[in-house]
Amino acid sequence: MKPEKHKWITLIDLLIYGILAGMVLYALLRPLHYTWQMSIVAGSAVIASVLIWIGGRPPRAKTTLTREAVAKIVLLDDDGERVKEWYVKGEISVLIGKNTQGGEVDIDLADSEYASLVSSEHAVLNRVGDQWFIEDAESHSGTAIRKAGRSDAKQLIVEEPVEIGTGDMIFIANTRLLVK
Repeated sequence: MKPEKHKWITLIDLLIYGILAGMVLYALLRPLHYTWQMSIVAGSAVIASVLIWIGGRPPRAKTTLTREAVAKIVLLDDDGERVKEWYVKGEISVLIGKNTQGGEVDIDLADSEYASLVSSEHAVLNRVGDQWFIEDAESHSGTAIRKAGRSDAKQLIVEEPVEIGTGDMIFIANTRLLVK
């Protein structure tokens, strides 16, 4: 939490505690009905207890699964057998598509079974720190990702990167690439 936010939260907490203390003093010093006095004191105590309990808890950290670092991309056939693999460890950006006279890609799917559905620049993998992201490069037949342990695939939206990790399956048209 940023120090500036922390100061504001502390200031608001102190203001609420001051209001609660003022309510208790008002209830005890004014001649009210006994039931009203005890209700105000008890209500203030409950509110203060809840605020202290909430404020005293440490902030919840995002739970992230520790996964192995991505080292390679593996082309699978329809039976799930390894056909080809590309090592990406140490790379920053990897272009997936088909080599053409106009340019080369890092992962060439020109000789894959569904090559006719693969665009020349189909998708791109980018590494930021230890995390890898995939983004569709305005391909004709689309790119999808199926997260490890899931049965459903998510179609990528152009210019919206999605984080990937080991065990995830990338679908380039009907071509399957396993992230290892």
